[in-house]
Amino acid sequence: MNTLLDRAEQLDCPKYSKPKFEKAVREIRTLTVLPPEEFEPQIQKLCWEAGVVLVLVPSIKKAHVSGVARWLNPHKALIELSLYGKTNDRFWFNFFHEAAHILLHDKENIFLDEWDSGESLKSEQESEADQWSREFLIPSEYEGKLAELKSKIDVIDFAERIGIHSAIVVGRLQHDHLIDPSWMNGLKVGLHFQGIE
Repeated sequence: MNTLLDRAEQLDCPKYSKPKFEKAVREIRTLTVLPPEEFEPQIQKLCWEAGVVLVLVPSIKKAHVSGVARWLNPHKALIELSLYGKTNDRFWFNFFHEAAHILLHDKENIFLDEWDSGESLKSEQESEADQWSREFLIPSEYEGKLAELKSKIDVIDFAERIGIHSAIVVGRLQHDHLIDPSWMNGLKVGLHFQGIE
């Protein structure tokens, strides 16, 4: 992992641009419907062009770390995502959560995020990044519709209407206790990136 971090620090990329990164994350949201071999090079490129290095790392046994956001220098940010959980709903929520730290929070902090660390233990900035990611993936104007989704067909239609992968909708329904955690997991996709276990 240190080798990846060393490479990220040495990687030459354009200076960070908040407007470019905001545009990039909007475009990246549309990529959630693609398989990993298609979206991975595109998100790497879109982040890089905005001055954000995206590094994907294997999950560490018995560690529930899902991601890290930090600044490598005043002009270059880093998002490091672990494949902990390895399903696309978690991956995308984590990506946008880390993107929120880069967009919203100061450059001095390092944000190390654990999956399901417990709402009561979260800092204000972590809660803000969670809320931003939730809202960015499923805008609040659609929140009332979530409780109406009772079947896989409903979920797929709703996801298509708002332009995201159906797994993200399932993850949200499970997180909000609108469906049982064992329901509709067949809509989730296990992620495998080349060279990362």
